[in-house]
Amino acid sequence: MTLDTALHHFAAAFAAGPDNAGTVRYHAPEAIVEPIPLGPIVREYYARMLLGGRPMVAGILILDLINLDDLETIQHEWGWMRDKSGREVIDPTWNHDRIVIAYRHGDAVSVDGGTPGGVVHGHIGSCTCKIANDLASFFQAMAEAMLVEAHTYDYEVRDEDCTPLPAFLDDMRAIARRVLGAECEAGFMEFFFG
Repeated sequence: MTLDTALHHFAAAFAAGPDNAGTVRYHAPEAIVEPIPLGPIVREYYARMLLGGRPMVAGILILDLINLDDLETIQHEWGWMRDKSGREVIDPTWNHDRIVIAYRHGDAVSVDGGTPGGVVHGHIGSCTCKIANDLASFFQAMAEAMLVEAHTYDYEVRDEDCTPLPAFLDDMRAIARRVLGAECEAGFMEFFFG
């Protein structure tokens, strides 16, 4: 699947989710001003997606999408650290080709702009898990998962103890396995459902 197709599906799924906040619209590619070097795949994502009003995927899949205007500030939060004297310095453990494009409860989704398809990682504190081999697969999996949560379950995906319903988790695993492959299914499930 191409990134173009996956982004189109994601924007449609976002619009179809009644509880999603802000706006996500797909459009023909437009030139953008890169606040930092993005790499071809991340540049293409921002050139095709119009994000407005602090867009957020609702429900258990909650995901705050980062606008292009906020991108440089967000990267600084992940690519820098304080040394022993308290000065901010570049974090040598952070891969600076990774561009953080979304947040989830303070955890981050990054795209490796140095890879051809844009490998997607989830960063949970100091742990990192691979979510998708490419950005197109990530957005396609998200689109399908969002539609299932909104339309199949009407966002009622937890039991009385706030535990995700087994049937819902099975549906999410099936989407992840089919769209992302066995290699990335575990990372997707860990990042979104811990």
